Amino acid sequence: MRPDMSWFGVLEHHARRTPNTPLAVFGDDVVTYERMEEWAAALGGGLHARGVGAGDVVGLLSYNSIEFLATMFAATYVGAAVMPINWRLAAPELRFILEHSEARALVCDPALVELADEAMRDLDRDLVGVCTSNDAIAGWERFADVAAAAAPARTPVGGDDVHRLMYTSGTTGRPKGVMITHANLAWKNYAHIAEFGFTAADVGLACGPLYHVGALDLVTTSMIAVGATTIIHRVFDAEQVVDEIERSRVTTVWAAPAMVRAVLDVPGIEQRDLSSVRVIIAGGEKMPIPYIERLRRVFPAAWFADAYGLTETVSGDTFLDRESTVSKLGSVGRPCQYLELDLWDERKRSVPVNAVRSSCAGRRCSRATGATPTRPRWRSPAAGSTRETSACRTTTGTSTSSTGSRT
Repeated sequence: MRPDMSWFGVLEHHARRTPNTPLAVFGDDVVTYERMEEWAAALGGGLHARGVGAGDVVGLLSYNSIEFLATMFAATYVGAAVMPINWRLAAPELRFILEHSEARALVCDPALVELADEAMRDLDRDLVGVCTSNDAIAGWERFADVAAAAAPARTPVGGDDVHRLMYTSGTTGRPKGVMITHANLAWKNYAHIAEFGFTAADVGLACGPLYHVGALDLVTTSMIAVGATTIIHRVFDAEQVVDEIERSRVTTVWAAPAMVRAVLDVPGIEQRDLSSVRVIIAGGEKMPIPYIERLRRVFPAAWFADAYGLTETVSGDTFLDRESTVSKLGSVGRPCQYLELDLWDERKRSVPVNAVRSSCAGRRCSRATGATPTRPRWRSPAAGSTRETSACRTTTGTSTSSTGSRT
């Protein structure tokens, strides 16, 4: 007997215990945990009626929205893998991902339909196309019409079953699909809850793109794991972020360094009450000390947690502790729970400092990436496929500035 590790099970857990707690807020739209459970189950039933089932891939090309999260849960409900896609891609790049993943369905934002139509032109397979628009669009079903009146029973999944495909940027070749399992996501959430002490009382702000692990996994999935609320912004706007934090008493946010700088450049920022924020997670490049000092003044209660992470590990592998923000500038900090970090030289020998490569190993590390998939590959051996066992070690090249010093 396998334990059911479905991400949908997390939603069910909170829907039973705190049904009226808002899971997500998007402008004037609020969806509670109970409502999301009902909605996503009905959407999953509708996808199932259209031929989407266990082991299939559901593409998701959308700006941030509540429908984005509903699609993720709906795919999980039927045992499918959801695939958030970078909406900044060109049509040929999008087409490659749809072909390589053998996507069965695509849920699309109305503002991105033209891009999707171009990418799907003469595609060698039929996709179930669903648009989140309230208006009818030629060639697309309306999102509101997909929900089934009677959904089938939820498909149980094991920890090694794939929850999500996240395609890399392809900086050294073609993009590769990172296979994030339900267990990978669970271990990530456990680690970040322990690291930051997140509780149901927290309020997260997802202002970066949800197709990226930053806004999705360093904020949103962590908030859902503890039954908290996430406020969603369609796209990043620094002034709107400041207004939201002050109005909604946001407690945690992920922001790339460029986003942090844009927030600090908002006129009158020093006079705003941003004292509710207790965790700001960032990473990707080092923040100059003057910016850090100003950040501390503007966000007096916040821990600026400089992070290092990989898509392959559901991100957020190491965090620089609050006391070392300036004294250890240039370090990415210590690894969080359930993760071992080793530093290697070019011959893959462990070294104490100045490494040029790093290796992460643990339950959070995804399977190997890059092989051309066939549908059974998205299911674990326990589910009956002949897929190779899941990889639990991933290696990445890093600069010495990222790994050269330790706290």
